[in-house]
Amino acid sequence: MFKERTDEELVVLLQQGKNKAFDELYLRYRDLLVNFVYRRVKSVSVAEEIVQEVFANLWERRKVLVIQKKFSSYVYTSVRYVTLDYFKANTITEEYVQEVVDSFSSSMKNSTEDYIFHEELQEALQKSTALLPPKAKEVFILSRYKNYTNKEISVELNISIETVKYHINYALKFMRSNLREFYFLTLFFFCK
Repeated sequence: MFKERTDEELVVLLQQGKNKAFDELYLRYRDLLVNFVYRRVKSVSVAEEIVQEVFANLWERRKVLVIQKKFSSYVYTSVRYVTLDYFKANTITEEYVQEVVDSFSSSMKNSTEDYIFHEELQEALQKSTALLPPKAKEVFILSRYKNYTNKEISVELNISIETVKYHINYALKFMRSNLREFYFLTLFFFCK
């Protein structure tokens, strides 16, 4: 009965407290998610713990659960956050965190879920960029999208290098606050 249901139908049943709907979602995604996390943490037991934590949280929050995108995107995003939290709690060096961020960015080419998440990130970046004040937007686009140096931007826009730095710092703070959901994935984009 539940195997024929779509993820969205199962989420509605889950919100109503139907254990079997939860079980079906778990069975559909458990192995995929464990494999996804394992590729990053290189430990089966840690990967299983992370996936278990995500699903336990899903069950606990089932009555107040709001999923604004596909369930697959939601659950992969949740797993990413818990995985990144794991790394934050268990890593010593920034280089290791950067390695994890890089593995996430390079893995975006490896699966449909990663592609979807990448597309959502790109859309969020474009929307946030559009919200910047005109001069900060212009400087940000030249710096981050067109890879101009500060000096090149200064010459192009006929403004001082200090003004360029000001606009870049302003834009980065603005983008970080608007893209909090994608924070760790945007580190590789903004750290330059």
